[in-house]
Amino acid sequence: MESAPMDVLTDVLQTVRVSSVCYGRVELGAPWGIRVAKSDAASFHVLLRGNAWLEVEGLSEPVALASGDLFALPHGHAHTLRDSPETAARPLEEIVGGEGACAGGTLKVGGNGAAATLVCGAFQFEDRRNNPLLSVLPPLVLIKGEDGRAVHWLEPTLQFMACEAASARPGAQTVVSRLADILFIQIVRGFLSSTPESQRGWLRALTEPQIGAALSLIHQDPRQPWTVATLATKVGMSRSTFAGRFAELVGEPPLHYVTRWRMQRAASLLREGKATLADIADRVGYESEAAFSKAFKRWVGAAPGAYRKASRSNGAGAGSEAHATH
Repeated sequence: MESAPMDVLTDVLQTVRVSSVCYGRVELGAPWGIRVAKSDAASFHVLLRGNAWLEVEGLSEPVALASGDLFALPHGHAHTLRDSPETAARPLEEIVGGEGACAGGTLKVGGNGAAATLVCGAFQFEDRRNNPLLSVLPPLVLIKGEDGRAVHWLEPTLQFMACEAASARPGAQTVVSRLADILFIQIVRGFLSSTPESQRGWLRALTEPQIGAALSLIHQDPRQPWTVATLATKVGMSRSTFAGRFAELVGEPPLHYVTRWRMQRAASLLREGKATLADIADRVGYESEAAFSKAFKRWVGAAPGAYRKASRSNGAGAGSEAHATH
């Protein structure tokens, strides 16, 4: 057996980057109801005051929200928010009109009844479909407030984000994106702390010593020519037992995961723009630039050079356009 495994979750989180963010505040007065269509973007909402009811497409029961609650929809599911389960809801597009759903600033919705304040944001992820962490998150992540207030780390993060979102200073959008990275990490932490281990999907594998050790080996050194047999030997399991247990916990065969991680690391290096293609190929375990380019295009749907160029030109990473074909 190898020594204690590295923090694979930290390793994966470092590759989860927010590419674009929109942010706004909604002042609500009962009766009010907002219906939001399905989106490619993830979203988060914080109820700063008041109460609300949330309905998420695919979930059978509405969720009662209280002041201080945060909820996130990692996969952009359609959802409805309202002051009461009986209140009719209007489409968001109808409410914001020609301004667009990401106009920023403060939006006033509803009547003169009980007041509520909602902070909302939406963000796109770079290379979303190749990231094992994003795929395992549920449709809804709910982090309850503490005695009617948002958890202690949330308010200063939101205040900083609001300040930068309203700022015309150079680099403001980059600051907002990095704050969104932090917010997403906290959402993942909230998911882990509130979800039974048996329901954590891929993350459950990190807590199992032998499979967690194998994941650590893959992440530590993607250059290695890993095989199922060598990984099984390293963690002290038979080949067949290891392959079956890995697939059961991680959700895909070992070598499929190896390739996924190599491509994710390569995409991250391409977005950074500093390393040559030959260097990236070597760092993720390919003997030649040609072999790497062929594998990358097959997996991501774009050649490495085109992926890097798109990342530079639109600032959102080619991952928002290219996707895994596996």
